Amino acid sequence: MQQNSESQVADTPALPPTATVPTASKTVTKPLPVPEALDAWDQVSARTHRLLREETIDAAWLTRLTELATAIGELLARAPDLALYVLIEANGNNVDRYSSQHALTCLVIADLAAEWMEWPPEQRQVLALAALSMNLSISVLQDSLTKQSGALSDGQRELVATHAATSADKLTSAGVTDLLWLHVVRNHHAVVTPEVIQAADAGPRLAELLRRVDIYSAKLSRRGSRQSVTPAMAARDACLDASGHPDSIGATLLRVVGLYPPGTFVELANGEWAVVIVRGAKAHTPIVASLRRKDGGLLMPPVRRDTLHAAFAVKRGLEPSHMRVLLNHQRVLSCA
Repeated sequence: MQQNSESQVADTPALPPTATVPTASKTVTKPLPVPEALDAWDQVSARTHRLLREETIDAAWLTRLTELATAIGELLARAPDLALYVLIEANGNNVDRYSSQHALTCLVIADLAAEWMEWPPEQRQVLALAALSMNLSISVLQDSLTKQSGALSDGQRELVATHAATSADKLTSAGVTDLLWLHVVRNHHAVVTPEVIQAADAGPRLAELLRRVDIYSAKLSRRGSRQSVTPAMAARDACLDASGHPDSIGATLLRVVGLYPPGTFVELANGEWAVVIVRGAKAHTPIVASLRRKDGGLLMPPVRRDTLHAAFAVKRGLEPSHMRVLLNHQRVLSCA
């Protein structure tokens, strides 16, 4: 088995004593059966892809965007772990529809974090709309760049550098008057200080959360020029400060997605390789479906393991490229 590249980061960064992970959304809703939920996320993914690639951004487009954000929120509330699994696994294993997959992943993680922090519903709605529209001006470019192995051209670099402002301008031209929405889109790459995050003004807080989620999701995504990284490496870059400890937003992200979120891959103490399917009682103890034995042979069907038990504890995260397994999502998720 190949080794991953985590020599620079501990696979279990320092966590606060309360770093437990909710196993479901705080909003209690009737869960969807796995086949129905998988089909629903397939439809949402296709719908998001089509919408973000439309050339005409006008009032009718904004209406469709708002309706889409509402539909995603309702679906997320019914199957949060499955949502994380589907989106993060897709980000790490293919480069098709990168822009829409990335937007959906950011929306889901940001909403779970905002719900955990008990931010008002109107702020969660703004986060959802901003996550879907923050890269509006470069959606088509993003999809092509994920398959590009060479360096960006000067023109591409300029589009990427100005995309936040350009996306906000497109929204304004289409009729968006919500200043908070526009602020979050325009500033989702602006770094703010901890003091600003703690302040009462919602704009910097929402923008900073989306910035972190954007980094986290991008790190877990595969591109033509590089593979995705392990969960611990993504957490290091998005959740930890210079001393290796999570700040308030970083701690929240670790609480709501876990150190090993659904859709990522891990090696267990017994040598098995597994995919995470459900967040666990603590950030580092998810429920997984083991896919490969210690000798590398496939486990058919996958076997459920609770990593809270020492024999099945997570030893390290794995990069998706190491797995070489074609997942049957319905069979894997049946282990939950």
